Amino acid sequence: MRLFFCFVMMWVTVSGIYAQPDYRIALLGCHKQFEPAPALSKYLEAEPDICLWIGDNIYADTETDITFVERCYAALAAKPAFQQLYERYPLAATWDDHDFGLNDAGKEYALKEQTKALFREFWGLEEKIPAERDGIYYAEYIPVGEKLLQLIMLDVRYNRDEPQTDGDVLGEPQWAWLENELKHPADLRLISSGFQILLDERAGSETWAKFPSARERLFNLIRTSKAENVIFYTGDQHYGEVNRLSGALDFDAIELQFAGINQIEDPEWNPLRVANAITSKHSYALLDLYFSESKSEVPHIHFQVFNAMTDDREISYRVNLRELQLTPDFDGAFAFVGQGEAKLGNPYPNLSLRYTTNGEEPSASAPIYQQPIVMDRTTTVKAQFFTSEGQPRSKVFEQKYERLSPKAALSLDRVNEGLRYKYYEGKFDRLDDLMKTEVVESGVAVSLDLEKLAKQEDHFGLVFEGLIKVPSSGVYTFYTISDDGSRLYIGDQLVVDNDGSHNTRQRSGLAVLEKGYHPIKIEYFEDYSGEQLVVKWKEQGGMVKVLGQGDFYHE
Repeated sequence: MRLFFCFVMMWVTVSGIYAQPDYRIALLGCHKQFEPAPALSKYLEAEPDICLWIGDNIYADTETDITFVERCYAALAAKPAFQQLYERYPLAATWDDHDFGLNDAGKEYALKEQTKALFREFWGLEEKIPAERDGIYYAEYIPVGEKLLQLIMLDVRYNRDEPQTDGDVLGEPQWAWLENELKHPADLRLISSGFQILLDERAGSETWAKFPSARERLFNLIRTSKAENVIFYTGDQHYGEVNRLSGALDFDAIELQFAGINQIEDPEWNPLRVANAITSKHSYALLDLYFSESKSEVPHIHFQVFNAMTDDREISYRVNLRELQLTPDFDGAFAFVGQGEAKLGNPYPNLSLRYTTNGEEPSASAPIYQQPIVMDRTTTVKAQFFTSEGQPRSKVFEQKYERLSPKAALSLDRVNEGLRYKYYEGKFDRLDDLMKTEVVESGVAVSLDLEKLAKQEDHFGLVFEGLIKVPSSGVYTFYTISDDGSRLYIGDQLVVDNDGSHNTRQRSGLAVLEKGYHPIKIEYFEDYSGEQLVVKWKEQGGMVKVLGQGDFYHE
């Protein structure tokens, strides 16, 4: 039953309506094949990179008639919009009960081998799903620039026990396969299940919560595999929602649920819901991935569900990728004079943070961080999260705390107020580009006043050089807040690197300085759309101060 589609249809894109992600996933499911589905055309307009079918892709319930399943697939294949989606875009697919073959069916279903064969053939998955496999589970690995997306398509039907028996969902071969897949490196893991993982057990519908041992096994397997960057996508319910269970994977378990291309029902009671359930019968869902840090955004994913008849957006939910990762908080002065302290933060109550200071990797016998680590020499602190069973849960993190002697101050008899500056014009992406252009103007500026110094709104740069007077010997934190790029040097030391084309952003760095005058250089460029340059400093234990008129000097 392979599909060979041979016609072309003109279509209109919607570029300009959507932000341009690094990768776009169309999310589809719960589709009645004998009824109109205007949402399919909306997916064409959205121009996804892949279509992910979550199950109940057809409604083919039968106890004995396998030809009815074939007719249901033929009805789906005959829809022009589906034909175009199938031709134009890669796909990934799993099933739920109605394309498995019978409502709420599990491993007891008599026709499951026949429906498995039809599923593999229709979706073109015969090479990815071996015929002898106990179900239709498989994984995809998709490069997105320099990042790697992993799609894990679970089969929650073929081996599923009866609900409310605390039985199994996946079967031992699939559990072993999943453990192996979770050990593969990936920058984002999207685990798909035909029915929900985070729906409450008291709901009327199927949910992993009605198989509590299996669900806890799933969570534990993710933990013991040291997997991060995990998010769940599920179907079954004829609406869309977002659910969140705090700390379930050590980081939060987040479930994006959507299934209802041409169906709608009232949402189930669910205390884990963190985004409103949709209300439109005809709807379409997109998951946009932003792996790259942009001028205004950190890496994140954006889940959206739209009314297909009006294009009104009914769900908009984003997750910053850092929320799906285990990260300790290193604090304290990374450079110090005399004696220093390393302070570590552990935001995960179910994990211990073990550390070493001797260069070795932490082990289950390494001390658990409980109070600041006192140092009198340059020390590299290595830290790693461990489970209560003593198993490593994360990679090893490290931070160098450096004991420094203060930079010697200059011996000067006389100084003048202000900084010498050089002014440049041109289109710059990085500060190094400034040095490749000619100086337009030079002089002395008593402050970092861009409005007074710039000759045009965009595409210019400035380099300030001179002196700063340090009131007492010690560790100083310097900050630049800039739109766009900036760098700050004390002598020949790069202290703050805030380079690149970006919106207003703060970066900081440390310098250990002796009392007196020290050379300072501040580099800055403006690309487009707003300009700002603010320089601040703080002595260790003191208050932050903005540097301006009266703080800068030159010989």
